[in-house]
Amino acid sequence: MTKQITSYKELLQEKARLKTLMAEQELQIKEDWRSLKEELKPAAVVAGTIRNLFTRKHGIGIAQIGVNLLADGLIKKVLLANTGWLTKWLIPFFIKNYASHLSDEPKSLLNKIKAFFKKNGKMHHDTPETQPDQETGMDAV
Repeated sequence: MTKQITSYKELLQEKARLKTLMAEQELQIKEDWRSLKEELKPAAVVAGTIRNLFTRKHGIGIAQIGVNLLADGLIKKVLLANTGWLTKWLIPFFIKNYASHLSDEPKSLLNKIKAFFKKNGKMHHDTPETQPDQETGMDAV
């Protein structure tokens, strides 16, 4: 408040000014919150991945049994055969935990696999439109 209020009219004006100020500040808070959430998105993704590495979803499905067999059989006994005991224990542990979150959602798993093989966000197909022009016959020489 910048000055003394001496009349009812001034009181109403001050009330309107404060309501306007409050509305502007609420909008500013909403915008700040939105930008803060946007800035923290990468950290949230990293935290979610770390949480998936250290926790396992409950329930045993066929896909989960397959992942457990793969982690214990192939990875632990074949790929990590000449490593130390800590590595032999940690790598399958993380694989089983992370895969337990993926195996419940087969479509999500397939989408992640497809996204891994995409080029620049789009599937890479060599169609006549995308293939470079090649000269044929005597013009190629």
